[in-house]
Amino acid sequence: MTSTPPVNPDQATQTTLLAIQALFHDPDQQAKRRANEWLSEFQHTNEAWQTCHTLLTAPEAPQEARMVAAQTIRSKVVYDLSQLPKDSLLPLRDSLLQSLTHFTSTSSPTGSRAITTQLCLALADLAYQLPEWTDVAAGMVDMFGNRVESVEMLLEFLKVLVEEAGNPRIPLSSTEAAYMSRELLSGQTERILGLLEMYLSAEGVTARVQTAAFETLRAWLQAGEVDANMIAQTRLFQFSFDALSNIELFDAAVDVICDMIHETQEVEDNVQVIEMIVPKVIALRGPFDKAVQEEDDDSVRGFCRIFTEAGETYRQLILAHPDTFLPLVEAIGICAAYHDLDIVPITFAFWWKFGQALGKRVRADDRYDEDNEDGRPSGNAQSQAIYGPFLQVYANLQDSMIRHLQFPQGDNAGFTNAAARDEFRSFRHDMGDTLKDCCAVLGANVCMKRSYDLVMAALAKGDAMVWQEVEAPLFSMRSMGAEVDPNDDEVLPHIMDMLPTLPRHPKIQYAAILVLSRYTQWINQHPTYLSFQLNYISSGFEIQTDDVAAAAAQAMKWMCKDCKEHLVPYLGQLYTFMTTAGTALEVEDRLEVAEAIGFVISTMPPNDAAEALQRFTQPLLQQVQSVTAGPLLSGREELTPLTEALEQIEAYITTVGSIEPLPSSCVNTAAAVYQVLDQLIDKYYAAYAVADRVCNLLRRGLAFFPFDVLRPILPILLERLNTSFERSGHSAYIWIVGKCVGLFGKEVSALGPAAADIESAFTTSLERVTLQVRQMEAGQGASEIPDVLEDYCQFVMQYVLRSTDVIFNSSQLPNIIELTLATTTLPAGQSVMTALELIEDLLKYAVSPQEVAAGAVPPTYLPVLQALIQQYGQKIVTMVLQGVVQDYPEDGQQPVGEIVKSICKLAPPENVRQWVALAIEGVPGHVIPVSSKQEIMQAFDQCVDLVQKTWLPLIRLLKIYRVFADGYLDSIKNAIRSYVRTARRARDRRDRMRDTLGDRR
Repeated sequence: MTSTPPVNPDQATQTTLLAIQALFHDPDQQAKRRANEWLSEFQHTNEAWQTCHTLLTAPEAPQEARMVAAQTIRSKVVYDLSQLPKDSLLPLRDSLLQSLTHFTSTSSPTGSRAITTQLCLALADLAYQLPEWTDVAAGMVDMFGNRVESVEMLLEFLKVLVEEAGNPRIPLSSTEAAYMSRELLSGQTERILGLLEMYLSAEGVTARVQTAAFETLRAWLQAGEVDANMIAQTRLFQFSFDALSNIELFDAAVDVICDMIHETQEVEDNVQVIEMIVPKVIALRGPFDKAVQEEDDDSVRGFCRIFTEAGETYRQLILAHPDTFLPLVEAIGICAAYHDLDIVPITFAFWWKFGQALGKRVRADDRYDEDNEDGRPSGNAQSQAIYGPFLQVYANLQDSMIRHLQFPQGDNAGFTNAAARDEFRSFRHDMGDTLKDCCAVLGANVCMKRSYDLVMAALAKGDAMVWQEVEAPLFSMRSMGAEVDPNDDEVLPHIMDMLPTLPRHPKIQYAAILVLSRYTQWINQHPTYLSFQLNYISSGFEIQTDDVAAAAAQAMKWMCKDCKEHLVPYLGQLYTFMTTAGTALEVEDRLEVAEAIGFVISTMPPNDAAEALQRFTQPLLQQVQSVTAGPLLSGREELTPLTEALEQIEAYITTVGSIEPLPSSCVNTAAAVYQVLDQLIDKYYAAYAVADRVCNLLRRGLAFFPFDVLRPILPILLERLNTSFERSGHSAYIWIVGKCVGLFGKEVSALGPAAADIESAFTTSLERVTLQVRQMEAGQGASEIPDVLEDYCQFVMQYVLRSTDVIFNSSQLPNIIELTLATTTLPAGQSVMTALELIEDLLKYAVSPQEVAAGAVPPTYLPVLQALIQQYGQKIVTMVLQGVVQDYPEDGQQPVGEIVKSICKLAPPENVRQWVALAIEGVPGHVIPVSSKQEIMQAFDQCVDLVQKTWLPLIRLLKIYRVFADGYLDSIKNAIRSYVRTARRARDRRDRMRDTLGDRR
């Protein structure tokens, strides 16, 4: 296979066949990739027209070659029609029509339907760009409508013809697109409806043809070229409903009916057709009820779609005519109660939309009473006559949702695997949203009372009770929490009294504890419940089930966060718990409880808070100290207690945040704690888990203590971190050095000579870390140290933002550029963005000599940057311009534009022009077509000339013209946007071919 697309027609055909053979049949993935890239590039060439025509019509061509040819022709009609002379377009049309005739003949090869679809798309896209082709639909009907074997293809063409009207890839202006749509579509609706009517009702017509007719009708309906009123004036309307009794046409008929209903959303404009649709829909109750009784899931699903579409579309009509529409709403309720949990969610959108409308009406008119003993909505006779049946539907809906919430019976709750269990749990949360819709209609208290009654009814069964009957309504209470008034004194007190009396079953206790976690704001306003509710939550830690303990930890966290002022007297009890039973908890649960206690401590006066924080963290610090003083541990298991203790200390400090003002008794605490951590790092510098946890804790400590307290420690800390990174290569040490610079860099710079020791430590850290990372990258390669390079770029960024003098005076600046560019080659999008933003921020200090002469910007860093760009300008331009169209994330375009814009200020225009040309020439042809590269380079040349001839003279004038002059530099970013769009169009073509052929790479 040649490296570039050939010119000789025969050679092109043979090379294309070889590429297709490799793409579909070569087991070597690299060969597949090369073939795909070659074909992608070849698609853009002029030669592809003739080659694809040859492959499409050659009798000996394999089927996959025909498919690639058809797809390529369709792509070229969309993107490359300008390659052909104007007088070639009608012959192209005729060639495509001839190919369609061949592929729809009775002797056409098997598997040709996908090919005919691509040819239909090509013809449709050509029609929009070829005004000379008149009466397109009529001509296609005359040519193919009388041949049985071509009817399906004709219907496919008519379908894609209307679908392609909105294709933004076709190069037409909005005015041209609107004109062509009118010419091709709007005048053809009567003919199309008549044709579809004929095919749907013709004697002996096959179900495949009828289905194709329905799909075509649906396409024209969705496009707005026909509407429900037009359909209602033909036999298509009745036929759509009649087809529901035909199992082969059922799904297609459901789609059409749903679309007809959807297109009548403007109720006032569609009164007559709605009056025809609604009786037909309600009349479906008979076959629907039969399908429910027979448990015909497929039919129930189809009817459910029709009912819910009608319910959502006509919800205001339902409120205006409740008697007429009640059977419809009841049918949707039956769907929601159906046993197949794949069908139930279809109704959810209706309950939400209708519930919002009904709830507003009910609340506005005060038409129901929440105090009914059985929990049902009631009210005066008038309100019951109008809305009572709907309210009952929502009451039944709540019962249905709670019944569906029940876990299956059997071992492992009836699930065969973890995926099924997780899917059901996710579905439960969706049902929880529908329970909120019930609250919006019935009132939260009514719904909560109903759930409470269901729990009590289950408990009344005694030994006959199964845990699912209690757990499900408890889950519903948790789901409806957002709708409940925190000041409620009617239902919630009964629920809170009930929860601690429930059976000690793990699933029930898990659900009950989560209910408590949902109502901690209510408990905060009713603190008399705190004591026994706190004890109930604590009892959850005694259950030997991870889920219950996790729920208890979460509930404890929310309890302490929402009720923190009330829980200060309980700190002693919490301390006892943490030092006894708490030590047996899983680490995640201990962290949750530690955060919870931190919330309580954060409300205390400074002295008391400091004393409490020290009390809770001192045992953990002693544990760390004992490990440091003891024998060397190795392996994750031996080190786990140590890392968990560090993580728990961090959790306390993170939640407390800071103590202001810091009590004098704490001034020496930072040094004392750091001494312990310093010894720990010295001993376990190589253990990644320890390094990670210590650095996280250091970060919290640096934010917790003020700068004056930390100042004596910082140089010692930075030295320890530099040494540890050099010895281990763990990126956590770089990360925390960057945090030191980020937190204190500006403060150190402001202090000047008074903080010279710290600035010197910052400089030393930058140089030592950079040298070490450079050695690692040179020895291992960027791809082997992605975490180090990501953290390194973040580290350097802090210097750029907070300690600028240090970085621009550093001898390591060339290495910094090399490492940052190496980071842009990583596959991780976030790492690439970090590196690009770092280069962008470095070059933001770029000013031109003309700006300096105008006095616009101090020239402090200009010589450094000019020397840097002289050395690295070509490399930077090449890497960013090639990366932005290949590997960079979508967001990479913005920083790349700023980078090139800054380089234009620092380098001579002829250099920039040469660098850009070399970069674009090096982009592979399948990424940027060769035919487009020259145009792109010309656009960049014009921008550089514009900068040279306009921007530079303007900047020489007055500073007030600076903003105006900068607008000329933005032309560089516009050129890059155009460049990226060209690459995206090429990628779009590749993606469309991949989707059509299947991913063969």
